[in-house]
Amino acid sequence: MWQAETFDPVKIDQEIGLGQNLGMNTMRIFLHDLVYAQDPTGFKNRVTTVLQIADKYGIKPILVFFTTGAIANPSTKFAASPSLATLITPSAWSSLQTYLTDIVGTFANDARVLAWDIWNEPDNGLDANAVQNVIQLLSQAFAWARSANPTQPLTSSVYKDDYTSGNFGTLEQLQINNSDVVSFKSVTDNNGTFLQLITALQKFNRPIIATEVVHRNLIPSNGAGSTINILPIVKSNNVGIIYGGFVNGATRRNFPPDSWQNPYVGIPPSVWYHDLFRNDLTPYLLEEIRNIKHFNDCPFGYQSKVDNFTCYNTYPTPVNFTNGQAACMNTYSTLVTINSAFENSDLRNYISSSNYSNCDRFYIGLYKGEDWLSWQWQLRGKNVPYVNPTYRNWKNGYPINSPTFNCVVLNKADGTWTNQPCYNTDCYICGY
Repeated sequence: MWQAETFDPVKIDQEIGLGQNLGMNTMRIFLHDLVYAQDPTGFKNRVTTVLQIADKYGIKPILVFFTTGAIANPSTKFAASPSLATLITPSAWSSLQTYLTDIVGTFANDARVLAWDIWNEPDNGLDANAVQNVIQLLSQAFAWARSANPTQPLTSSVYKDDYTSGNFGTLEQLQINNSDVVSFKSVTDNNGTFLQLITALQKFNRPIIATEVVHRNLIPSNGAGSTINILPIVKSNNVGIIYGGFVNGATRRNFPPDSWQNPYVGIPPSVWYHDLFRNDLTPYLLEEIRNIKHFNDCPFGYQSKVDNFTCYNTYPTPVNFTNGQAACMNTYSTLVTINSAFENSDLRNYISSSNYSNCDRFYIGLYKGEDWLSWQWQLRGKNVPYVNPTYRNWKNGYPINSPTFNCVVLNKADGTWTNQPCYNTDCYICGY
Protein backbone atom coordinates (compact mmCIF):
# COMPACT_ATOMS: atom_id res chain seq x y z
CA MET A 1 0.00 0.00 0.00
CA TRP A 2 2.68 2.52 1.02
CA GLN A 3 5.39 1.92 -1.58
CA ALA A 4 5.58 4.64 -4.23
CA GLU A 5 5.39 2.09 -7.06
CA THR A 6 2.10 0.57 -5.86
CA PHE A 7 0.47 3.43 -3.95
CA ASP A 8 -3.03 3.76 -5.43
CA PRO A 9 -5.07 6.76 -4.19
CA VAL A 10 -7.99 5.87 -6.48
CA LYS A 11 -8.39 2.42 -4.96
CA ILE A 12 -7.85 3.78 -1.45
CA ASP A 13 -10.60 6.35 -2.10
CA GLN A 14 -13.01 3.65 -3.28
CA GLU A 15 -12.38 1.45 -0.27
CA ILE A 16 -12.52 4.16 2.37
CA GLY A 17 -15.72 5.40 0.71
CA LEU A 18 -17.25 1.99 1.43
CA GLY A 19 -16.53 2.59 5.09
CA GLN A 20 -18.47 5.83 5.08
CA ASN A 21 -21.41 4.05 3.43
CA LEU A 22 -21.48 1.61 6.37
CA GLY A 23 -21.42 4.43 8.90
CA MET A 24 -17.83 3.87 9.98
CA ASN A 25 -15.90 6.77 11.48
CA THR A 26 -12.50 5.14 11.95
CA MET A 27 -10.25 2.46 10.48
CA ARG A 28 -6.99 0.94 11.62
CA ILE A 29 -4.31 1.57 9.00
CA PHE A 30 -0.91 -0.09 9.33
CA LEU A 31 2.26 1.85 8.60
CA HIS A 32 5.66 0.23 7.97
CA ASP A 33 9.18 1.14 9.07
CA LEU A 34 10.89 -0.33 5.99
CA VAL A 35 8.94 1.84 3.55
CA TYR A 36 9.66 4.89 5.68
CA ALA A 37 13.38 4.04 5.71
CA GLN A 38 13.46 3.98 1.90
CA ASP A 39 11.94 7.44 1.49
CA PRO A 40 10.86 9.30 4.66
CA THR A 41 9.55 12.38 2.85
CA GLY A 42 7.65 10.43 0.22
CA PHE A 43 6.21 8.13 2.87
CA LYS A 44 4.90 11.06 4.92
CA ASN A 45 3.44 12.62 1.78
CA ARG A 46 1.55 9.41 1.08
CA VAL A 47 0.29 9.33 4.67
CA THR A 48 -0.97 12.88 4.13
CA THR A 49 -2.79 11.78 0.98
CA VAL A 50 -4.52 8.95 2.84
CA LEU A 51 -5.55 11.32 5.64
CA GLN A 52 -7.00 13.72 3.05
CA ILE A 53 -9.02 10.91 1.48
CA ALA A 54 -10.24 9.63 4.84
CA ASP A 55 -11.20 13.12 5.97
CA LYS A 56 -13.34 13.53 2.85
CA TYR A 57 -15.42 10.60 4.08
CA GLY A 58 -15.54 11.63 7.74
CA ILE A 59 -13.16 8.86 8.83
CA LYS A 60 -10.33 9.42 11.30
CA PRO A 61 -7.84 6.54 11.13
CA ILE A 62 -5.95 4.89 13.96
CA LEU A 63 -2.43 4.59 12.60
CA VAL A 64 -0.52 1.46 13.65
CA PHE A 65 3.29 1.47 13.88
CA PHE A 66 4.41 -2.08 14.69
CA THR A 67 2.91 -5.53 14.21
CA THR A 68 4.22 -8.98 15.06
CA GLY A 69 1.24 -10.98 13.82
CA ALA A 70 2.83 -11.63 10.43
CA ILE A 71 5.63 -13.57 12.12
CA ALA A 72 3.04 -15.96 13.52
CA ASN A 73 1.22 -16.26 10.19
CA PRO A 74 3.38 -15.21 7.21
CA SER A 75 0.78 -16.53 4.76
CA THR A 76 -1.04 -13.22 5.14
CA LYS A 77 1.63 -11.67 2.87
CA PHE A 78 1.97 -8.88 5.41
CA ALA A 79 5.54 -8.14 6.52
CA ALA A 80 6.17 -7.84 10.25
CA SER A 81 7.30 -4.45 11.53
CA PRO A 82 9.89 -4.47 12.93
CA SER A 83 11.35 -7.61 11.39
CA LEU A 84 12.33 -10.39 13.75
CA ALA A 85 16.00 -9.67 12.99
CA THR A 86 15.56 -6.04 14.07
CA LEU A 87 13.50 -6.97 17.12
CA ILE A 88 16.22 -9.19 18.57
CA THR A 89 18.97 -6.64 17.83
CA PRO A 90 18.57 -3.70 20.23
CA SER A 91 21.41 -1.83 18.56
CA ALA A 92 19.17 -1.52 15.49
CA TRP A 93 16.33 0.15 17.36
CA SER A 94 17.56 3.69 16.77
CA SER A 95 16.11 3.54 13.25
CA LEU A 96 12.73 2.65 14.76
CA GLN A 97 12.98 5.61 17.11
CA THR A 98 13.65 7.93 14.17
CA TYR A 99 10.70 6.48 12.25
CA LEU A 100 8.21 6.67 15.10
CA THR A 101 9.14 10.10 16.42
CA ASP A 102 9.20 11.60 12.93
CA ILE A 103 5.75 10.29 12.03
CA VAL A 104 4.13 11.20 15.36
CA GLY A 105 5.88 14.58 15.37
CA THR A 106 4.76 15.38 11.82
CA PHE A 107 1.11 14.64 12.56
CA ALA A 108 1.05 15.36 16.31
CA ASN A 109 -1.52 18.14 15.93
CA ASP A 110 -3.42 16.71 12.97
CA ALA A 111 -7.09 16.33 13.90
CA ARG A 112 -7.53 13.85 11.06
CA VAL A 113 -5.67 11.20 13.11
CA LEU A 114 -7.82 9.58 15.79
CA ALA A 115 -5.09 7.73 17.70
CA TRP A 116 -1.70 6.04 17.49
CA ASP A 117 -1.62 2.25 17.96
CA ILE A 118 1.97 1.55 18.98
CA TRP A 119 2.09 -2.23 18.54
CA ASN A 120 -0.32 -4.82 17.18
CA GLU A 121 -0.08 -8.33 18.68
CA PRO A 122 3.39 -7.63 20.09
CA ASP A 123 4.27 -11.16 21.28
CA ASN A 124 2.36 -13.23 18.75
CA GLY A 125 4.43 -16.21 17.58
CA LEU A 126 7.54 -15.24 19.54
CA ASP A 127 9.65 -17.28 21.95
CA ALA A 128 10.27 -16.16 25.54
CA ASN A 129 13.55 -14.41 24.74
CA ALA A 130 12.03 -12.39 21.91
CA VAL A 131 9.09 -11.44 24.14
CA GLN A 132 11.53 -9.87 26.57
CA ASN A 133 12.80 -7.74 23.70
CA VAL A 134 9.21 -6.79 22.91
CA ILE A 135 8.61 -5.64 26.47
CA GLN A 136 11.74 -3.51 26.40
CA LEU A 137 11.07 -2.06 22.94
CA LEU A 138 7.37 -1.42 23.56
CA SER A 139 8.14 0.56 26.69
CA GLN A 140 10.63 2.67 24.74
CA ALA A 141 8.22 3.08 21.81
CA PHE A 142 5.53 4.56 24.07
CA ALA A 143 8.14 6.97 25.46
CA TRP A 144 9.29 7.94 21.96
CA ALA A 145 5.71 8.66 20.90
CA ARG A 146 5.04 10.80 23.98
CA SER A 147 8.25 12.76 23.43
CA ALA A 148 6.66 14.13 20.25
CA ASN A 149 3.78 15.61 22.33
CA PRO A 150 0.90 14.23 20.24
CA THR A 151 -2.58 15.61 20.80
CA GLN A 152 -3.99 12.19 19.92
CA PRO A 153 -4.20 9.29 22.41
CA LEU A 154 -1.85 6.30 22.37
CA THR A 155 -2.86 2.64 22.65
CA SER A 156 -1.72 -0.95 22.13
CA SER A 157 -4.29 -3.72 21.93
CA VAL A 158 -4.24 -6.58 24.40
CA TYR A 159 -5.23 -9.62 22.38
CA LYS A 160 -5.25 -12.72 24.56
CA ASP A 161 -8.40 -13.87 26.30
CA ASP A 162 -6.73 -14.90 29.55
CA TYR A 163 -7.49 -11.79 31.59
CA THR A 164 -11.24 -12.21 32.10
CA SER A 165 -10.55 -12.73 35.79
CA GLY A 166 -8.73 -9.41 35.91
CA ASN A 167 -5.25 -10.91 36.05
CA PHE A 168 -3.02 -9.29 33.45
CA GLY A 169 0.42 -10.51 32.43
CA THR A 170 3.53 -8.33 32.35
CA LEU A 171 3.08 -7.38 28.70
CA GLU A 172 -0.66 -6.71 28.99
CA GLN A 173 -0.10 -4.55 32.08
CA LEU A 174 2.56 -2.58 30.19
CA GLN A 175 0.14 -2.02 27.30
CA ILE A 176 -2.72 -0.88 29.51
CA ASN A 177 -0.59 1.31 31.79
CA ASN A 178 0.68 3.23 28.77
CA SER A 179 -2.58 3.41 26.82
CA ASP A 180 -4.76 6.51 26.94
CA VAL A 181 -7.48 4.49 25.21
CA VAL A 182 -7.76 0.83 26.18
CA SER A 183 -7.99 -1.40 23.12
CA PHE A 184 -8.35 -5.14 22.82
CA LYS A 185 -8.79 -7.96 20.37
CA SER A 186 -10.80 -11.09 20.82
CA VAL A 187 -10.95 -14.36 18.92
CA THR A 188 -13.55 -15.79 21.26
CA ASP A 189 -16.52 -17.69 19.86
CA ASN A 190 -18.45 -17.06 23.06
CA ASN A 191 -20.53 -13.96 23.60
CA GLY A 192 -20.27 -14.32 27.37
CA THR A 193 -16.47 -14.32 27.19
CA PHE A 194 -16.50 -11.28 24.92
CA LEU A 195 -18.58 -9.40 27.48
CA GLN A 196 -16.25 -10.57 30.26
CA LEU A 197 -13.31 -9.07 28.39
CA ILE A 198 -15.08 -5.72 28.21
CA THR A 199 -15.99 -5.92 31.90
CA ALA A 200 -12.39 -6.65 32.86
CA LEU A 201 -11.21 -3.56 30.95
CA GLN A 202 -13.93 -1.19 32.16
CA LYS A 203 -12.29 -0.96 35.58
CA PHE A 204 -9.60 1.26 34.06
CA ASN A 205 -12.21 3.97 33.38
CA ARG A 206 -10.95 4.80 29.91
CA PRO A 207 -12.56 4.62 26.47
CA ILE A 208 -12.48 1.09 25.07
CA ILE A 209 -12.09 0.01 21.44
CA ALA A 210 -12.32 -3.56 20.19
CA THR A 211 -9.79 -3.44 17.36
CA GLU A 212 -10.32 -6.81 15.72
CA VAL A 213 -13.60 -8.70 15.60
CA VAL A 214 -15.46 -11.07 13.27
CA HIS A 215 -13.60 -14.35 13.11
CA ARG A 216 -16.19 -16.21 11.07
CA ASN A 217 -14.64 -19.65 11.03
CA LEU A 218 -14.81 -19.64 14.85
CA ILE A 219 -18.53 -18.89 14.90
CA PRO A 220 -20.48 -21.95 16.07
CA SER A 221 -23.95 -22.87 14.93
CA ASN A 222 -25.54 -20.77 17.68
CA GLY A 223 -24.11 -17.61 16.07
CA ALA A 224 -21.93 -16.60 19.03
CA GLY A 225 -19.20 -14.23 17.94
CA SER A 226 -21.11 -13.10 14.84
CA THR A 227 -21.91 -9.45 14.12
CA ILE A 228 -25.57 -9.94 15.02
CA ASN A 229 -24.47 -10.89 18.54
CA ILE A 230 -21.30 -8.83 18.98
CA LEU A 231 -22.73 -5.49 17.82
CA PRO A 232 -25.46 -5.26 20.50
CA ILE A 233 -22.82 -6.00 23.17
CA VAL A 234 -20.42 -3.26 22.07
CA LYS A 235 -23.20 -0.75 21.49
CA SER A 236 -24.81 -1.28 24.89
CA ASN A 237 -21.41 -0.94 26.57
CA ASN A 238 -20.35 2.12 24.55
CA VAL A 239 -17.35 0.28 23.12
CA GLY A 240 -15.84 1.18 19.75
CA ILE A 241 -15.39 -1.59 17.22
CA ILE A 242 -13.06 -2.16 14.26
CA TYR A 243 -13.28 -5.14 11.94
CA GLY A 244 -10.24 -7.34 11.43
CA GLY A 245 -10.47 -7.03 7.67
CA PHE A 246 -12.23 -4.91 5.09
CA VAL A 247 -11.73 -5.34 1.33
CA ASN A 248 -10.13 -8.60 0.26
CA GLY A 249 -6.66 -8.03 -1.16
CA ALA A 250 -2.99 -8.89 -0.83
CA THR A 251 -3.10 -9.24 2.95
CA ARG A 252 -5.65 -12.04 2.46
CA ARG A 253 -7.66 -11.35 5.59
CA ASN A 254 -10.19 -13.86 4.36
CA PHE A 255 -7.72 -16.61 5.28
CA PRO A 256 -7.99 -18.13 8.78
CA PRO A 257 -4.94 -18.54 11.04
CA ASP A 258 -4.39 -22.16 9.99
CA SER A 259 -3.51 -20.96 6.47
CA TRP A 260 0.18 -21.19 7.40
CA GLN A 261 -0.24 -24.93 7.78
CA ASN A 262 -2.97 -25.20 5.15
CA PRO A 263 -2.19 -22.65 2.40
CA TYR A 264 -5.54 -23.16 0.59
CA VAL A 265 -3.67 -23.19 -2.73
CA GLY A 266 -6.21 -23.08 -5.53
CA ILE A 267 -9.08 -23.57 -3.09
CA PRO A 268 -9.97 -20.52 -0.99
CA PRO A 269 -11.44 -21.09 2.49
CA SER A 270 -15.12 -21.94 2.40
CA VAL A 271 -15.77 -19.51 5.27
CA TRP A 272 -13.92 -16.20 5.22
CA TYR A 273 -12.13 -15.16 8.38
CA HIS A 274 -12.28 -11.35 8.44
CA ASP A 275 -12.85 -9.42 5.21
CA LEU A 276 -16.23 -7.77 4.67
CA PHE A 277 -15.97 -7.12 0.91
CA ARG A 278 -14.71 -9.06 -2.08
CA ASN A 279 -12.02 -7.46 -4.22
CA ASP A 280 -14.71 -6.27 -6.66
CA LEU A 281 -16.18 -4.26 -3.73
CA THR A 282 -19.30 -6.41 -3.41
CA PRO A 283 -20.22 -7.68 0.09
CA TYR A 284 -19.03 -11.11 1.19
CA LEU A 285 -22.28 -11.44 3.17
CA LEU A 286 -25.05 -9.00 2.32
CA GLU A 287 -26.95 -9.45 5.59
CA GLU A 288 -23.78 -8.80 7.55
CA ILE A 289 -23.29 -5.46 5.79
CA ARG A 290 -26.90 -4.51 6.41
CA ASN A 291 -26.54 -5.47 10.05
CA ILE A 292 -23.54 -3.18 10.45
CA LYS A 293 -25.53 -0.29 8.97
CA HIS A 294 -28.47 -1.00 11.28
CA PHE A 295 -26.26 -0.72 14.35
CA ASN A 296 -24.61 2.42 12.98
CA ASP A 297 -28.03 4.09 13.13
CA CYS A 298 -28.78 4.00 9.42
CA PRO A 299 -26.07 6.25 7.93
CA PHE A 300 -27.45 9.11 5.81
CA GLY A 301 -30.97 7.85 6.45
CA TYR A 302 -33.70 7.27 8.97
CA GLN A 303 -34.35 4.47 11.46
CA SER A 304 -37.94 3.27 11.43
CA LYS A 305 -40.10 3.85 14.49
CA VAL A 306 -41.88 0.60 13.65
CA ASP A 307 -39.08 -1.55 15.05
CA ASN A 308 -36.24 0.92 15.75
CA PHE A 309 -34.07 -1.19 13.46
CA THR A 310 -35.25 -0.99 9.83
CA CYS A 311 -33.46 1.72 7.84
CA TYR A 312 -34.83 4.02 5.13
CA ASN A 313 -32.95 6.22 2.68
CA THR A 314 -34.61 8.63 0.26
CA TYR A 315 -33.01 9.77 -2.98
CA PRO A 316 -34.07 12.96 -4.80
CA THR A 317 -32.84 12.06 -8.27
CA PRO A 318 -35.82 10.97 -10.40
CA VAL A 319 -35.36 7.56 -12.03
CA ASN A 320 -37.62 4.84 -13.41
CA PHE A 321 -38.64 1.85 -11.27
CA THR A 322 -35.95 -0.49 -12.58
CA ASN A 323 -33.14 2.00 -12.06
CA GLY A 324 -34.44 2.86 -8.61
CA GLN A 325 -34.33 -0.79 -7.58
CA ALA A 326 -30.84 -1.14 -9.04
CA ALA A 327 -29.66 1.95 -7.16
CA CYS A 328 -31.06 0.59 -3.91
CA MET A 329 -29.30 -2.73 -4.41
CA ASN A 330 -26.02 -0.87 -4.93
CA THR A 331 -26.40 0.37 -1.35
CA TYR A 332 -27.29 -3.13 -0.05
CA SER A 333 -31.03 -2.41 0.16
CA THR A 334 -34.19 -2.65 -1.95
CA LEU A 335 -37.10 -0.38 -2.77
CA VAL A 336 -39.01 -0.11 0.48
CA THR A 337 -41.82 -2.42 1.58
CA ILE A 338 -44.78 -1.13 3.63
CA ASN A 339 -46.92 -3.50 5.66
CA SER A 340 -48.99 -1.40 8.07
CA ALA A 341 -50.67 1.98 8.43
CA PHE A 342 -48.16 2.96 11.11
CA GLU A 343 -45.24 2.11 8.84
CA ASN A 344 -46.82 4.07 5.99
CA SER A 345 -47.34 7.08 8.25
CA ASP A 346 -43.77 6.81 9.55
CA LEU A 347 -42.43 6.80 6.00
CA ARG A 348 -44.60 9.70 4.92
CA ASN A 349 -43.36 11.77 7.88
CA TYR A 350 -39.79 10.93 6.92
CA ILE A 351 -40.11 11.95 3.27
CA SER A 352 -42.03 15.10 4.23
CA SER A 353 -39.17 16.17 6.49
CA SER A 354 -36.54 15.49 3.81
CA ASN A 355 -37.25 18.83 2.09
CA TYR A 356 -36.91 17.45 -1.41
CA SER A 357 -38.92 20.13 -3.19
CA ASN A 358 -38.66 18.33 -6.53
CA CYS A 359 -40.11 15.10 -5.15
CA ASP A 360 -43.89 14.71 -4.89
CA ARG A 361 -43.87 10.93 -5.41
CA PHE A 362 -41.47 8.19 -4.32
CA TYR A 363 -41.19 4.73 -5.81
CA ILE A 364 -41.77 1.91 -3.35
CA GLY A 365 -41.17 -1.80 -3.99
CA LEU A 366 -44.73 -2.74 -4.94
CA TYR A 367 -44.97 -4.07 -8.47
CA LYS A 368 -47.43 -5.96 -10.66
CA GLY A 369 -46.21 -9.57 -10.50
CA GLU A 370 -45.14 -11.76 -13.36
CA ASP A 371 -48.71 -13.05 -13.72
CA TRP A 372 -49.73 -9.40 -14.35
CA LEU A 373 -52.62 -9.92 -11.94
CA SER A 374 -51.31 -9.71 -8.35
CA TRP A 375 -49.33 -7.01 -6.60
CA GLN A 376 -46.04 -8.20 -5.12
CA TRP A 377 -43.04 -6.72 -3.36
CA GLN A 378 -39.85 -6.90 -5.35
CA LEU A 379 -36.93 -7.82 -3.08
CA ARG A 380 -33.38 -8.29 -4.41
CA GLY A 381 -34.73 -8.48 -7.93
CA LYS A 382 -37.22 -11.23 -7.08
CA ASN A 383 -40.96 -10.95 -6.73
CA VAL A 384 -42.36 -12.12 -3.39
CA PRO A 385 -45.96 -12.23 -2.18
CA TYR A 386 -47.47 -9.17 -0.58
CA VAL A 387 -46.54 -9.63 3.11
CA ASN A 388 -49.71 -8.12 4.51
CA PRO A 389 -52.44 -8.42 1.87
CA THR A 390 -54.99 -6.83 4.18
CA TYR A 391 -53.19 -3.47 4.20
CA ARG A 392 -53.73 -1.10 1.29
CA ASN A 393 -53.38 2.63 1.02
CA TRP A 394 -54.55 3.26 -2.52
CA LYS A 395 -55.64 6.75 -3.45
CA ASN A 396 -59.31 6.96 -4.40
CA GLY A 397 -59.74 5.62 -7.90
CA TYR A 398 -56.58 3.49 -7.73
CA PRO A 399 -55.12 1.12 -8.68
CA ILE A 400 -55.80 1.91 -12.31
CA ASN A 401 -56.47 -1.26 -14.24
CA SER A 402 -54.07 -0.83 -17.14
CA PRO A 403 -51.49 -3.25 -18.62
CA THR A 404 -48.79 -0.56 -18.35
CA PHE A 405 -49.53 0.83 -14.86
CA ASN A 406 -47.47 -1.80 -13.03
CA CYS A 407 -45.38 0.19 -10.52
CA VAL A 408 -46.37 2.06 -7.37
CA VAL A 409 -45.40 5.38 -5.82
CA LEU A 410 -46.03 6.83 -2.37
CA ASN A 411 -47.45 10.35 -2.58
CA LYS A 412 -45.77 12.81 -0.24
CA ALA A 413 -48.82 15.06 0.10
CA ASP A 414 -51.15 12.54 1.74
CA GLY A 415 -49.29 9.22 1.98
CA THR A 416 -51.57 7.46 -0.49
CA TRP A 417 -50.39 5.04 -3.16
CA THR A 418 -50.92 5.35 -6.89
CA ASN A 419 -49.82 3.07 -9.71
CA GLN A 420 -48.21 4.33 -12.89
CA PRO A 421 -46.06 3.16 -15.82
CA CYS A 422 -42.73 1.83 -14.62
CA TYR A 423 -40.87 4.03 -17.09
CA ASN A 424 -42.05 7.20 -15.33
CA THR A 425 -39.23 8.89 -13.43
CA ASP A 426 -39.67 9.73 -9.77
CA CYS A 427 -37.68 9.88 -6.56
CA TYR A 428 -37.41 6.64 -4.58
CA ILE A 429 -37.06 5.16 -1.08
CA CYS A 430 -34.71 2.31 -0.21
CA GLY A 431 -35.20 0.12 2.83
CA TYR A 432 -33.28 -2.62 4.56
